[in-house]
Amino acid sequence: MNKLKIAIFTISTIILSLIGIKKLIYINQLKDLKNKEESILNESNRVLNECFDLENKDKRTHNESIELIEYCLEEYGY
Repeated sequence: MNKLKIAIFTISTIILSLIGIKKLIYINQLKDLKNKEESILNESNRVLNECFDLENKDKRTHNESIELIEYCLEEYGY
């Protein structure tokens, strides 16, 4: 009877450990995906800010601003 209890305990421990490891892997994958998405958004933000040249926006006419926006959209596909 003791051997049966030990076997059941061992199997239960192994199963629970595998479930825990699987959940840890899943959590790490979510963190990696979130970091990757965040870095893509940051890079897109940087590129578009450079392209739109927001610091000099007051020096442009409306038509020049529209042309710049069209150029950025065509060039970077956003």
